[in-house]
Amino acid sequence: MTLEFPCGALALGSPLYIERPPVESLSYQNIETPGSLTRIKGPRHMGKSSLLVRLLAHAQKQDYKTALVDFQSAEDAIYSDLSRFLRWFCTAVARQLKLPPRLADFWDDETGAKLSCTIYFEDYLLDVIDTPIVLALNEVNRVFERPEIARDFLPLLRFWYEQAKQADAFQKLRTLVVHSTDIYVPLNINQSPFNVGLPIHLSAFDQAQVQALAARYNVSLGNSTEQQALMALVGGHPYLLSIAFYYLAQGQLSLRQLTQTAATPAGVYSNHLQACLETLQQQPLLTEALREVILSPEPVELGATCAHQLASLGIVTLEGSTCRPACELYRLFFTQHGLLAPPQESRFQALEAENEQLKVLAHLDGLTQIANRRAFDQRLDLEWQRAAKSHSPLALIMLDIDCFKLYNDTYGHLAGDFCLQQVAQVLSDRARQSSDLAARYGGEEFAIILPRMTLHEATQFAYQIRASILDLNIVHSASTVARKVVTSSIGVASIVPQLDQPCSTLIVIADAALYISKQQGRDRVTVSNKPASGPSSRLAH
Repeated sequence: MTLEFPCGALALGSPLYIERPPVESLSYQNIETPGSLTRIKGPRHMGKSSLLVRLLAHAQKQDYKTALVDFQSAEDAIYSDLSRFLRWFCTAVARQLKLPPRLADFWDDETGAKLSCTIYFEDYLLDVIDTPIVLALNEVNRVFERPEIARDFLPLLRFWYEQAKQADAFQKLRTLVVHSTDIYVPLNINQSPFNVGLPIHLSAFDQAQVQALAARYNVSLGNSTEQQALMALVGGHPYLLSIAFYYLAQGQLSLRQLTQTAATPAGVYSNHLQACLETLQQQPLLTEALREVILSPEPVELGATCAHQLASLGIVTLEGSTCRPACELYRLFFTQHGLLAPPQESRFQALEAENEQLKVLAHLDGLTQIANRRAFDQRLDLEWQRAAKSHSPLALIMLDIDCFKLYNDTYGHLAGDFCLQQVAQVLSDRARQSSDLAARYGGEEFAIILPRMTLHEATQFAYQIRASILDLNIVHSASTVARKVVTSSIGVASIVPQLDQPCSTLIVIADAALYISKQQGRDRVTVSNKPASGPSSRLAH
């Protein structure tokens, strides 16, 4: 086999492509689903483009039309205002579909750019083409860098996704969103496209995938000490591993020589590291942020924008709200290039500018993108006080996914994460009004705060949620419940709060009802308006 230097997407049929089950199968299945949205996230050089090539090829095998829009191809001037950006976007999609743009026939400045763009898709592109259209949006993080565009364009993608539930035209649209980092532009969670659809996160290769890639290059990793040295240096980073295996396959140097010189100008990563350095030198705030990460023996908390930009470059790995170097190679290289020198500018300015973004991220659950436990606690206390002063009811639903550990053990944690996200989406979609709050309470447990809702209304609401989760039809062959799909146990409570009572009173009541649902066989709704007297409530212990 003639080896090419690792660069860009791997062609279809390349023996060097390593699958990451169940990423490919889940993605193929999702683009065949009407109105679907697939979100592919991973740092630079993590394999997003190679996966995208295969997804588009799969779509074409289904006789679908495909349109690939790369936001890196747009000039800076395109991002100057929303109307210009959306006109460019529509034109790019039309040309990919080999259709004349015809913007003048569908664009009306009086109705606004967003509505014009929607009409253009619904009444033109989706109407003219009979088959499903797979719309692939690459490097969407370029849009993140323009908050004035992102705040309108990203909710537009979510709107089209929601429209597919009621409009036949948008069922033909299957959207792939490819980005290098999490979104750091504040968006209403009910308008964000990043808490719906299928999330695909491309991370570093595991040990088996590293071994498989080495075998494709016909490279022996030698003794365990040398193998461990390589893994300590680059982790499971696909691109960095590919460079190493490429040179090892040529027989030009040994594994020991490669690891010893890797971070030096004579090493095999010289060009890649120099490109990273040049990018950082153009952005002093990023350089200063990375300095903090490199200096610290522990993960460091950075401002949201800097953290996500460094993660997008693949230089750091995000762990919750903190960062650490993505691998030892970057720590060694940037240490040798003066990043340990005293900073020239204060980090306080950057932190102040990012404060609002941090507040938003601090109240979202990273996996499901609905409210987290912290946001739940704060909202429950607030609604408790409001309800007590107005003498109005306050309802709480506690929900647990049945036999979730067995689901994880059977299908793996990636499938388990997707299951949690689908259930969270059901809860988010069911929320009636802005005062309702769906939150991930912890693990596989969720909670919904429902102000001004009586016990009868909350019970009906709970049965609707239970039915919607059943409608997801997520197969769960290991479940102890008779239905071999993912089910839920639910506890419902509603009381009129008193100011002299703690808001945890409502949690105790709802949690006791949830406990009874689980005791009595799961897959059911239990209602209570009184605290449990005895061991039935976990919070009462």
